[in-house]
Amino acid sequence: MRIKKSGGKIFGADLTAAERKAMDKEIQRQLAVYTEKHRLELDAMILWVLHAQLGLGPTRLRRFYDQFEKELDALLERYEMGEDDRLWLCTYMLKQIGVDIEKWDRERG
Repeated sequence: MRIKKSGGKIFGADLTAAERKAMDKEIQRQLAVYTEKHRLELDAMILWVLHAQLGLGPTRLRRFYDQFEKELDALLERYEMGEDDRLWLCTYMLKQIGVDIEKWDRERG
């Protein structure tokens, strides 16, 4: 690593290729941990709202929970897209049935 200084103060650094690779790997690891933690929280919120608003009980909530990933995987396979395209594809498919979640979010503020 080469430190960049000006006037005795550090203002940056140039990383070697190996250092960049190691840093990227660590960022990906931390992101995976963060995502997993918040995935469970998001799942819990969705299941609770389905129960509170639509009256789904444990059996139907479990059926939804079990089918959720399978449905997303089938959608990605049908359109020959990867995991990174999941959010875009779901947003696009919702727009096809008249649901613009981005617009709803802007309206909600």
